[in-house]
Amino acid sequence: MKPYPVTRAPRRVRKTRILAACAAFSASAFQAQAHTIVGDRVFPATLTIDDPGVNDELALPSFAYMQSANPDGSLGSYNYSLGWFYGKTITADLAAAVFQNYNWQTNPSAHGWSNVTTELKYTPWQDAKSEAIVSVAVDYNWANTGSPQSASLPTAPFSTLTFLVFGGKGFGQAQADWLRPLAVTGEFGVNFPMTATNANGSLNPTSLYYGMTLQYSLLYMNSYVQETPELFRRLIPAFEAQFNTPVSNLAPNTPGSFPTNVTTGVVGPSLYYIGKYFEVGVMAQAPINKESGAHLGVLAIVDFFLDDIAPDTLGKPLFGPPQTRGHM
Repeated sequence: MKPYPVTRAPRRVRKTRILAACAAFSASAFQAQAHTIVGDRVFPATLTIDDPGVNDELALPSFAYMQSANPDGSLGSYNYSLGWFYGKTITADLAAAVFQNYNWQTNPSAHGWSNVTTELKYTPWQDAKSEAIVSVAVDYNWANTGSPQSASLPTAPFSTLTFLVFGGKGFGQAQADWLRPLAVTGEFGVNFPMTATNANGSLNPTSLYYGMTLQYSLLYMNSYVQETPELFRRLIPAFEAQFNTPVSNLAPNTPGSFPTNVTTGVVGPSLYYIGKYFEVGVMAQAPINKESGAHLGVLAIVDFFLDDIAPDTLGKPLFGPPQTRGHM
């Protein structure tokens, strides 16, 4: 729900480098709000990338923190973001979603709403036995749906179209018991700004958005491998990585500014608690370079499983039967 210190949808060039850092941070933190069940495998709502399936979800709130760095190596602004996400299944394999962030910073002080993003996501293939799933999505970040250009932290004055592919694979069929709780997920996308050049002459680059998670589910271990202590039975520790690489329509590099062609990203450990009706997750995000941030930041989420809370109303598809669920 990106950080997001890495943007899925590129934001406008800010009036200052500090505002630019805050905008990039707020764009990527909260685009990862859903849990997916494939056979016996639960893929949690990971914080850096989206999960690989479609569900009825409400993430409220998501939180991100990261301090930016300036090109000269000095510390920049303290950047914060609160986000919300709502996902609604249309059929068992097709869902629509909408999400937005409220961003603020100190040193200097600024605040504002991000533009609204909508998503249409489809799962063409999943296999319960192999705990594998593939999905595709189209996101659209709508210009002028957040804070106006007169705000201290204005939104992008242009829209962005993003095409995405997701995948997930559990290792429940592995021969070694210690491998069976393992799972991996991945995401790859391409961002296309609908406006190549802003009114002030600044360029909006096309960029690649990609990442992955490595998960070790103690929830799975307790259910299908061996009993674990009660304190750990519903936990899924993970390691996550997320990156953004500008690839075209790049502005020329200028002295005293960050290069325009540098890959930004975060990596770090995360931990998720999976309850019956909700999930809580937290991650320590480490920037990969000074363009991504100054030091260790935090991502967090509370995600409500509407398909479990209200399976006959809010949590059911608009058309057709619900997904076939495994039982953990």
